[in-house]
Amino acid sequence: MGPPFLGLHFCPFPLTFAAAMTKERLLLLVLAGINFTTIMDFMIMMPLGPQFKRVFDIGPEMWSTVISSYTFAAALSGFVAIFLLDAFDRRKALIFLYAGFILTTIWVGFSTTLPSLLIARSMTGIFGGIIGALVLAIVGDVIPAGRRGAAVGIIMTGFSAAAAFGVPVGLYLGTKFGWQMSFFTVAGFASLLFLLALKVVPSVTDHMDAPGSMARKSWNGIKNVFGDKDQLLALAFMILIVFGQFSIIPFLSPYMVANVGFEEMELTYIYLTGGALTVFTSPIIGKISDRYGKYHTFGVIMLLSLIPIYAITHMPPSPIFVVLIFSCMFFVFASGRMIPSSAIVIGTANPGYRGTFMSVRSSMVSIGQGIAAYCAGLIIYENPDKTLGNFQVVGYIAIATSILSYFILRKISSKY
Repeated sequence: MGPPFLGLHFCPFPLTFAAAMTKERLLLLVLAGINFTTIMDFMIMMPLGPQFKRVFDIGPEMWSTVISSYTFAAALSGFVAIFLLDAFDRRKALIFLYAGFILTTIWVGFSTTLPSLLIARSMTGIFGGIIGALVLAIVGDVIPAGRRGAAVGIIMTGFSAAAAFGVPVGLYLGTKFGWQMSFFTVAGFASLLFLLALKVVPSVTDHMDAPGSMARKSWNGIKNVFGDKDQLLALAFMILIVFGQFSIIPFLSPYMVANVGFEEMELTYIYLTGGALTVFTSPIIGKISDRYGKYHTFGVIMLLSLIPIYAITHMPPSPIFVVLIFSCMFFVFASGRMIPSSAIVIGTANPGYRGTFMSVRSSMVSIGQGIAAYCAGLIIYENPDKTLGNFQVVGYIAIATSILSYFILRKISSKY
């Protein structure tokens, strides 16, 4: 066996630096693709809501139950993974979870009754919800700290691509061929990535053998996470930053239709332009964070993100191009601030317990999303003319939590 590249034995002969970098980039692209499919699976539910309500004869309350079934199942799987994830080779865990995600996504497509749909979406959440944490754990184990910001930028393009193509593709396929085709398409693309992952993703076991690591003893991993100040601050930070984003995102489309005057099909312009733009900006922001510092980069982008948050939540009836300017800014800066901050958060974890920490992080993110949407729903109300009120209050709260998140992040040790 030749010398290891980044601690991993990719091939039986020595690699040149250029070849090693090519393999690193290929690995990151495959992981980004996996991240893309799991996020797209979640996001395409939104534009297909009218079809689901009609086919399954359900109202808004039950529709929200269908949506939240994925989120809360993902949070549950994150907590369960605390006791398991660091005990296994990262490669084996990823292959197992991704196979389960593909099969349950197919199950969703074949669901013909509401109970079957709820169970299928819950199962998809159990498998898909933890994959994002595992992908970031692999990045943290494989990529050196000096290149980790750029690596996270590549992985984050999965979210950008899902936003750019998930909603438009979901609307088109759902309208043209029925809602089932959207999920079959995700499963088909994921199957191709699964075959690539079998060849590209290496065995990652250093976290099991690290000095002092007791990854197989789950309670030790939990104590390590909740007994460390920096990791606790990192979790608090993630809840705040997610709350600031997901109190707005669920009501972005309804507000644009009810208050700004968008047609439903015009909503695809928001996701297409904003998502496509972040595909290009995310890697750039990752490189900037490596060069100029992750804390400083986050601070600047966080401040810039306050502009579109205020504009979107206060927007009166406006031309499409005005809306697209601020919605693109929201996509770029809201997702952009996650890149340097995620690189810092990953670094706070003890390598031997990184899987445990990322599982806790994943669960906290899912819970934060659910709480944010619920709280926003309590604040926002519908006027007699069907417009939405108090969205600006949600905007103020998002601004406040964003600013608070910066001060929390500043308390995390600068060594990360």
